[in-house]
Amino acid sequence: MVQIDPAAMTAFWEQEVQMRIVQDIRDQLELDGLTTFESFADYTKDDLSAMRKRISYIQNIPHFGQDSFKRLVIAFEASRNYKLVGREITAAMMHYENTLKHFAEDWKTIVSLEGRPEPPVPTISRALPPMKWVSAFVIAMQTTKSARFGITLYYVIRPEEVPVDPAPPLEENKAFSEVYGSLWDERQLRASHSHPSFKTDDKTLFQKLDEAVRSTNYVSCIEPFRAKGQGRKAYFALIKTYLGDDKWLSEITKYDNMMRNAKWKGAGNLTVEAYIAVHRNAYQHLVSASEHVAYQLPNQQTRVKQLLDGILSSDARLNAAIAMVQASNVMIADFELASAHIQPHCPVAKRNLGGKRQSAEISGLDVDTGDVDIASVGVGGGKGQRTGVHLRFHTLPEYQKLGNDERKELAEWRLTPAGKAAQAAGILLRDSKKQSGKGSPKKGKISYAKVSANVKVNVKD
Repeated sequence: MVQIDPAAMTAFWEQEVQMRIVQDIRDQLELDGLTTFESFADYTKDDLSAMRKRISYIQNIPHFGQDSFKRLVIAFEASRNYKLVGREITAAMMHYENTLKHFAEDWKTIVSLEGRPEPPVPTISRALPPMKWVSAFVIAMQTTKSARFGITLYYVIRPEEVPVDPAPPLEENKAFSEVYGSLWDERQLRASHSHPSFKTDDKTLFQKLDEAVRSTNYVSCIEPFRAKGQGRKAYFALIKTYLGDDKWLSEITKYDNMMRNAKWKGAGNLTVEAYIAVHRNAYQHLVSASEHVAYQLPNQQTRVKQLLDGILSSDARLNAAIAMVQASNVMIADFELASAHIQPHCPVAKRNLGGKRQSAEISGLDVDTGDVDIASVGVGGGKGQRTGVHLRFHTLPEYQKLGNDERKELAEWRLTPAGKAAQAAGILLRDSKKQSGKGSPKKGKISYAKVSANVKVNVKD
């Protein structure tokens, strides 16, 4: 515990920019146990209300104002937070104007996030194989509550069991380190596994895993950990068995090749927007893989270069837009800015808006190294095996009518190649509907209600 200079402690209690609490009230609060910053972690807002009420009955004691009360409650929460993430408290960390005022805003966010509904547990299936499932499961655990306030079950499966000690220095005027980026993330990445609640959370995680692999061959992998409900050990056993380094390296090879060699020729009706989506999706796969094996992700400038190099078009306006990106020191180093600049000049999108199709077929994207050949995306049919939900693009009103199980199966399908391709098809359909200017498409336009996608993806050795 850091020894706080008495003058600094007095400043905390009495200064106008801090607690605004006079000596007489401070003396009474110290009688109730508020003697150090660390002691604040043991008290709640209700405890302080009781102290305040007791003090109000003492004669000749100044009024304990509401503003001072609220500031001290924030100090209580900050002390608890520092204890949770393993930080020794200094006077600067508890300065209200400089630090706690900003902490209060971050704390509001944590309180609001705590109220979010929990997501369904992603289950391993043909549509969501282990390599795709793991990302979906991690995301789900990042929004699934644990037994501790403001902490999700992700803290149980984070890679580092024991956080680095001592904790990285705090960002200026913040209650968290720049290393973690936010108060929320610092809490998830530094919450201790030695806390009494960890065993409860570990068992809860095991239940989630059991739900994810139930009725599959993967259940045998977690069976040795069932008796003690060891969710963390079960999770990493599953990862080690079915998602070894070789699997992730293969994933990196596939999507790195796609980003380097995908070509957009504008010959079919695949828009630049859909081509950009292919690049964006490939990059996200690389990000996911890089969390499991050593891999240097392409920087922004490399991503922009790969995107532009793959566009083989004679359209004057599109080529002019590309030239502007290449001449800009800002856009050439920002994938999203570059994408936003070239997308409106897509000749295929303009042609699609002017056409009258009964159906859509997206083609014209290929990777010419022979490793990956994305041939086409066409309109077809298909229903989910579990719920019978139509595997296609759904408008918002249609989606709102789906049950939870149907939404879950649809979400899993959207992570598959067919589902991702249907999103690209949905771009064309959306543009067509906008062109009609009415709630339902005209005869000859493409109907949202009839769209699903079959994808032909050949991966060659």
